Amino acid sequence: MAAVLYWSCSTDAELFSENLLEESTNTSPILATQSLAVDEHSATGTSIGTIVATDADNDELSFKIEDGSLINIDEKNGEVTVGEGLVLDFETATSLSFTVSVFDGTDISQQTYNVTINDIDEYMLLEQEQKDTIDYFMYLTLWQSPTHTPLENSSRWQTPMNIYLDGSISTSAKADIENVLEEFNIIFEESSFSLSLVSTEESANAHLYLGETAELENLWADMYEIVHGKTYSGYAMTANNSSVLSNSRIWVSSTSSILLKHELGHALGFGHSDKCESENSFMCSNISQEHDFLELEKEILKLAYSNEMPEGLSEIEIKTYLANKMILGD
Repeated sequence: MAAVLYWSCSTDAELFSENLLEESTNTSPILATQSLAVDEHSATGTSIGTIVATDADNDELSFKIEDGSLINIDEKNGEVTVGEGLVLDFETATSLSFTVSVFDGTDISQQTYNVTINDIDEYMLLEQEQKDTIDYFMYLTLWQSPTHTPLENSSRWQTPMNIYLDGSISTSAKADIENVLEEFNIIFEESSFSLSLVSTEESANAHLYLGETAELENLWADMYEIVHGKTYSGYAMTANNSSVLSNSRIWVSSTSSILLKHELGHALGFGHSDKCESENSFMCSNISQEHDFLELEKEILKLAYSNEMPEGLSEIEIKTYLANKMILGD
């Protein structure tokens, strides 16, 4: 019997199909799970970290940010940096997220990353002049002068001060008082806080009395006990309820501009100054006609009564709040 041989071989078409299948097989790149962090207030261009991606086919990878998070990424090496306009403020947000895509020439993989924003001591980032402003703010608002018992928390008015005038109020005396109030109100012009005169005691939350020390005995006996027999030419007492000031009683023996400013300063929540030997602050314990608002004190008054400034802040909270405000340029 003749032998019959069977040969099995692939056609050219079948071989082409198999090779094409092998060539078209691609493994998608894999993005690593990572923990990222950055300090608040970091400058544009600060590195946050480098996104790690692997590809089994050893394809060249390219990276891209897929959202409008103001995070930048290097297309080739995956380094993530702070983008222009990105505000990193721990007190506003403690983290942010963004999505990265990586492309291997065939497939795209994506992953969302979370960045922890590290809290820092903003005070240490400030210029010396800014630090001096904060230090003096604390000195005045926490009554840190040796002439006072220091306060643990700052205090302020949350409503405008409506003042009822009483005592020996002549037309000229009233004009002197109005001029001083106007000087304060110019400082507060960007705030909803103001000082103004009202015509009745019932509509007032502050009572300003002009007269001699002896006249206080029948008006405000508690204040009289403090000032009689002493060298006081004015005094202020203001109710403080959970760091909110209200219902102030102010006595002045004359309408001297500096005396009015000084006692109103106390009524607004400010203690004595230590800028007295050469700078002549309006809040020195001993005042004369040469004393007045310092430019630094105008800035502090403005800060203390800005609409955003909270009451009841401790020393460290004041430093944090004002340093943050200065860095952000608010």
